[in-house]
This record gives sequence, C-alpha cells and structure tokens, in this order.
Amino acid sequence: MSKYKPLYRWLQEKAAKDVAASFTELEAVLGFDLPPTATKDSAWWANETGESRHVQCRAWLDAGFETRDVNLIKKSIRFVREGAPGRA
Repeated sequence: MSKYKPLYRWLQEKAAKDVAASFTELEAVLGFDLPPTATKDSAWWANETGESRHVQCRAWLDAGFETRDVNLIKKSIRFVREGAPGRA
C-alpha cells in the first residue's frame, strides 16, 4: 500500500470538483511531512502519465483529480476533478 493512500481516500471523499489545500493540510491528511522536493520543486506535483508515474501522482490521478495552481510560496495547491476515479 502506498504511503499516499490517505491522500487518495481524502480526495475520493470530496464531492467538489475543485479542492484547494495547503501543504500543512495535506501533511495532516497524510500523517507525515511532505518531502522537501514537494515544497521546493513544482515538478513534484506534475500530472504524470504512464505506468512509471510517481506514487504521489498515482494518488490524485487514481482518485480522478489533476493538480493545478501549485504555489510554492504560499504552500498551496488545487486539485481539479478530471473524470471518473480509477482504482488505487
């Protein structure tokens, strides 16, 4: 089980198509601090395609969301529902 499964579950529970979150809020959902790369490099939040995508990306894409508006200064992000969720 991926350590990002709590993010997958949290997003699946959301009825909204657009979910804004602070990095602090996501850390509370996950139960651990985001890695330093997540707070310093917007590429960590990329919506990767293919089987080789990173585990964090699988969490939001499998829940049916894509990331938008990564703000490393404000430490915030938006998740936007993009179709039916897959399976994690």
